[in-house]
Amino acid sequence: MKLSTPFQLGPFRLANRIVMPPLTRMRAGRADGAPSPLAAAYYGQRATEGGLIIAEATQISQQGQGYPQTPGIYTPDQVAAWRPVVQAVKKRGGIFFLQLWHVGRISHSSFQKDGGLPVAPSAIRPAGNAFTNEFKRVPHETPRALELNEIQRIVADYRKAAENAKQAGFDGIEIHAANGYLIQQFLEDKTNHRTDRYGGSIENRARLLFEVVDAVSEVWPIDRVGVRISPFSDVGDVADSDPTALYAFVVEGLAARGICFLDLIEARARAGLVDQTVRRQGL
Repeated sequence: MKLSTPFQLGPFRLANRIVMPPLTRMRAGRADGAPSPLAAAYYGQRATEGGLIIAEATQISQQGQGYPQTPGIYTPDQVAAWRPVVQAVKKRGGIFFLQLWHVGRISHSSFQKDGGLPVAPSAIRPAGNAFTNEFKRVPHETPRALELNEIQRIVADYRKAAENAKQAGFDGIEIHAANGYLIQQFLEDKTNHRTDRYGGSIENRARLLFEVVDAVSEVWPIDRVGVRISPFSDVGDVADSDPTALYAFVVEGLAARGICFLDLIEARARAGLVDQTVRRQGL
């Protein structure tokens, strides 16, 4: 019975404790990254089933795309296409967050401007295969390491995407810092070999995540910002030499900022370590 009881999540009084997580659907249906009209039907149908809906991962820029037919939130046409989707959810009383996404090195040159290489904290090729824009699977490419000024442009892209999500009518946003994508590539030392202020120490490797959270909180109240992390996960060929210390620092920093929620993907073998840290921080 507790599952069906109301729950207070930040400023929101949810009808129940059921959350629909973000699901990468690859069904935007348009080459310009705008969600199709079917998205309104899809999310609208689910609006009364859960207390909270987090929309599918949505790229903050062309550079951030890594899968075919995934939606974006960086052009006026994309913002306009999201509005009826949001309205369909709100019409049925749902609370709707948009997940903001940059895949980093998991992308492929077929998605990049002028066929350029995907970007990453360091030029380290991930194991496994990438999607191309034509739905083919090919070996990952070796990414290009980001310059310092480019990192600041990515932070600005997150801020602009947060503004666009507000214009589209969402109730809040979630920062995707999990599943081996760009922010987790910066967090973990298998993928981050930088020697500047974004590499080396835990504090430096967590800098991008906290800069992104701080940037979007200039657009949204911090109690309307969630974050997804995946400690101890090796999805996307990521790993860290001391994940307990790394994610204790990350969770403490997010708790200090007062985010709305922590969306946690647990690796089953070591879930207890994550649980202890999260409980200590009250998230």
